[in-house]
Amino acid sequence: MDKREIAAAFRERLRTLLAEERGGIAGFLRDTGVDRSALSQFLDPAIDRMPRAETLRRIAEARGVTTDWLLSLSNAPEGRQVVAPSVQIESAQSPEGGSPIDQWRREAAGMKLRYVPSSLPDMLRLEEGTADRPGPASAGQPENVLGGYVLGDMDVEIAMPVQTLHDLAEGTGLWRDTPAAPRRRQLAHMAAICAEGFPTLRLHLYDGRLSFAAPFTVFGRIRAALYLGEAYLVVTSTDQVAALSRLFDTLVRRAIVGPERVHDLLGELADTAR
Repeated sequence: MDKREIAAAFRERLRTLLAEERGGIAGFLRDTGVDRSALSQFLDPAIDRMPRAETLRRIAEARGVTTDWLLSLSNAPEGRQVVAPSVQIESAQSPEGGSPIDQWRREAAGMKLRYVPSSLPDMLRLEEGTADRPGPASAGQPENVLGGYVLGDMDVEIAMPVQTLHDLAEGTGLWRDTPAAPRRRQLAHMAAICAEGFPTLRLHLYDGRLSFAAPFTVFGRIRAALYLGEAYLVVTSTDQVAALSRLFDTLVRRAIVGPERVHDLLGELADTAR
């Protein structure tokens, strides 16, 4: 097919997508990153304009189709993409003890980091190897998203269930066999860091009975990593990263304790831990 035939084929497939669009034109533009002027040109039979490869990929990923289908090279909308993969699995810890997290944080320097931890956020846990650190808090967890973080280095938001902190205070769940004294010190330690770090560091507490999120981290606009235990499922597509950012923002909106007063709650839990 020549360029005009390909453009005509793409135009028809694009019209098919728009006809099935539940969110209307505005939803399509938002999810794909295509601007309204470009969309009008793609649909205009007198112009025969084709999208760039990156735009084509974003449309395909946002609507769960293949680039081949968009170009009428395939009749099946689902299938293997013909572009470079944007999802991969990476080990959480190399044999040498390193982690890809360090590189991801460097690449996201100056951007916001959004973090849903698997248990206690690592930067808020007392140092490993000290008597103050409740061992079960990170047993078997190589997750180290904020290891070495210095307050003020970057804008960090953390969202987690408030029930995790109540378990810590009450000695239930992961802390069932942890004595009260180290649990109190842990809570007081978290209160101090949250008070000192605000507003650059913001901890949001949501009700885990009403909302659930698997542990994940969004590194600016570059990538997002879902924690799998001993590996990360990493996505780098702009749309996928944006989708996880929106999921995090939903948890923030559902927070029942905001970052401006979370240190007060932590202090109260530390005082009452038994």
